[in-house]
Amino acid sequence: MSDLKNTQEVQCSVISDHGDGGIGDLTPGTVIDAGGSNLPFMLRSLLEEKLLWSDDPYSPNGVAQRLLPSPLLSDKEGLALWDRINRSPAYYQTEGEIELFHQYGANIAGYVKAGSVVVDLGCGDVRKVRPFLDILEAQRKPVWYFALDLCHESLTRAMSSVGNVYKYVKCFGLWATFDTGLDFLNRLSLDGPRFFMSLGSIFGNDHYSQAVARLREWKNKALVKPNDAMLLTMDATADPDVIWRSYHDDAGLFEKFIHNGYRQTNEVLGCEWYRDQDWELAGVLKSNPHVHIFVLQAMRDVRCPVLGLNFSKGQQIDCYEAFKYGPNVMRQQFADAGFKEKAFWKAPNCDIYQYLITAPSGETTILRMWMHVAREKLRKLRECFREASRLAQCY
Repeated sequence: MSDLKNTQEVQCSVISDHGDGGIGDLTPGTVIDAGGSNLPFMLRSLLEEKLLWSDDPYSPNGVAQRLLPSPLLSDKEGLALWDRINRSPAYYQTEGEIELFHQYGANIAGYVKAGSVVVDLGCGDVRKVRPFLDILEAQRKPVWYFALDLCHESLTRAMSSVGNVYKYVKCFGLWATFDTGLDFLNRLSLDGPRFFMSLGSIFGNDHYSQAVARLREWKNKALVKPNDAMLLTMDATADPDVIWRSYHDDAGLFEKFIHNGYRQTNEVLGCEWYRDQDWELAGVLKSNPHVHIFVLQAMRDVRCPVLGLNFSKGQQIDCYEAFKYGPNVMRQQFADAGFKEKAFWKAPNCDIYQYLITAPSGETTILRMWMHVAREKLRKLRECFREASRLAQCY
């Protein structure tokens, strides 16, 4: 964990979540450890599932696929590169979202009720959401804002910029995964509706069936109150030249970003299976649907007996799949996942869309909550068995 630097303007201490359900005694700007300190274990579990295939081959679309889990990209160096990518002239997506908030933020804020719990999923440096927070403050609307991210240093920096800026918007950092962050929120004694923000093409950005399944799962465990809602961004760009330039700038920032993620797997797994010189990274652009993928291809045979990894020359690993779905496809996703669309907005200068979706009011929220509890217990049991099996192999 990086050293923390407290300033006189804002408290940026890290506290652990003890599950007491209270947050009123915390100073705005506090970064809450809601599972973030357990990140190495969670990252290893993801790698065992998607890269090492410790149980069965990972087959997200019916085809076995080795995949770099996206959370591995979000370490300190990765987020520094990501910040440079976001500010690159060719990377239109972040600027498109900022323009959306500048042009339609007041309208979007109208759907946020006083007392709401606003959760920014994968917040990064909060630059693109800052105009929206300013609007909520200008409307004198009391809300709780939780910036959720995997990178502690990024959260600390974000809270230093917004922690004590507002009177009505109470800002906190949530150091967590989506699941552990949601577990923490479920224990809070905050009765207001939840307003989740999936910015940066997070939800909906997958092979169609997987995207629908993930949306449905999130609806069932997160949108459990009648007025809960989610603001979801999706890139609908279809011009192949525009898409390609956004991922392949002259400085090669995305390539550095991806390579750094693979180097981080060495640290998480405790074994240097990956070396830059053994692999070639290339971009692949597909259509129907439009998707850009980075593919890592072995330049020679790569063996790591400790991890049970055996890559033959030419074998590939996929990473950073970026799907481009238009409004018609997204609306079908929402329908298949059981969501209702309430409104949508388009960026003025690019094909970035934001959708406001809710769970139908007739659904039984108590049943959804119990189903979520059962699934979470099963998931944790599987993780325990997987870790026990791994430890047994070490002795």
